Amino acid sequence: MKGLLFYDSEGARRNKWFIERLIESAKERGCELKLVIHPDETDEALGEHIDFAIVRTICPHLNVKMAHNYIYTFNNYQTSYIANDKWKTYLIAKKLGIPVMDTYEVASAEEAMASIDFPFILKAVDGHGGSEVFLVKNAEECKQTMSLLTNKRVIVQRLCDEPGVDMRVYVMGDEIIAAAKRTSAVDFRSNFSLGGKAELDTPTEDMLWAIDKLREALRFDFVGVDFIRHNGRWVLNEIEDVVGTRMIYALTDIDAADRYIDYVIKKMSE
Repeated sequence: MKGLLFYDSEGARRNKWFIERLIESAKERGCELKLVIHPDETDEALGEHIDFAIVRTICPHLNVKMAHNYIYTFNNYQTSYIANDKWKTYLIAKKLGIPVMDTYEVASAEEAMASIDFPFILKAVDGHGGSEVFLVKNAEECKQTMSLLTNKRVIVQRLCDEPGVDMRVYVMGDEIIAAAKRTSAVDFRSNFSLGGKAELDTPTEDMLWAIDKLREALRFDFVGVDFIRHNGRWVLNEIEDVVGTRMIYALTDIDAADRYIDYVIKKMSE
């Protein structure tokens, strides 16, 4: 069995150890896994016989290209398109009846201010890791922030009443492999990569219900599902398609790369 492992050049540099562990774990199971730097090496790699692809770069068009070449992709193109677009994530959550913060797609500062009272959150729909997410407290900040997001699709979102707190649930197929509560005392964003503190926690029944709904709709393989606190309950915030694993390694004895390859091999053997 042969698979391709897609990263962009920067992602490959930052995740060198994880990539090596994925390739090693695949080899231990008699599977060849080849690193491909997207987009430079993609077309050449697709000229080979491939059984599957693991896409660890944010590029929904690449996932679609895999599907058009009849290559099973982890995650599938539907998950990639929804999870990497915060507006699409909001829309599918509303459709499925999953609680989310009030959210609107806007094209200007005036439109944002007409949608929700201050303070509110402005986000680029394709931002990741807490990047391009801004807390806006007044009209001047709104105008300045929108100027930073020129040529970006933007959403405005109501600020939750417990900023700086969230929960990430790591989901692999039908299994919850870990959940971590993240907190920050200095930022409304609690991302681990931004210095937020993290500790293992247990998903609530409401979270598990929401995750089941999303799994049924998207059929994802390995994602992070993020929840924030509002009005005393957890509400969906985002889905991470190319989910990082640093918190898993920091907080548990789970080898995320080995677990993922085991999942991939079993999936391809079904």
